[in-house]
Amino acid sequence: MGAKEVWLRTDTADVRPYGLTGGRTEPALPLPPGTLLTVRAEAKPFTAAGPESTTVLRLCAQGPCSVAEIVGVLRECGVPVLAVKVLLSDLIDAGILDLVAAVPGAGSDPALLRQVLNGMRNAWPDARSYVSGGGHAAA
Repeated sequence: MGAKEVWLRTDTADVRPYGLTGGRTEPALPLPPGTLLTVRAEAKPFTAAGPESTTVLRLCAQGPCSVAEIVGVLRECGVPVLAVKVLLSDLIDAGILDLVAAVPGAGSDPALLRQVLNGMRNAWPDARSYVSGGGHAAA
């Protein structure tokens, strides 16, 4: 492996998000994590899609998808949160994605929140001792 291949693998991690956003660091629209997005029914053909855009369109085509879910998937590919938000904002501006109106009070059902909390406690039983132990799991 030559010096060129090493450079390509180690020094380009920050270049891809810059190219994805055109250097912009703020989305044109405010996109809180709970914002739901879906592919617009009458969306224009979108041929200039890179792998990130393709992933977003695939996720949103399955039904409404939150900004947090999309960020989570693209973070696994190394795309920073703000770059994802800029991309989503661009797709909304291009008429590809639509914001789904949030239902007032959605997510505030105490029974549902209790179920989520219990599920989290079951999944991570030592989390409480980790937090109370100053950041180290109790032995």
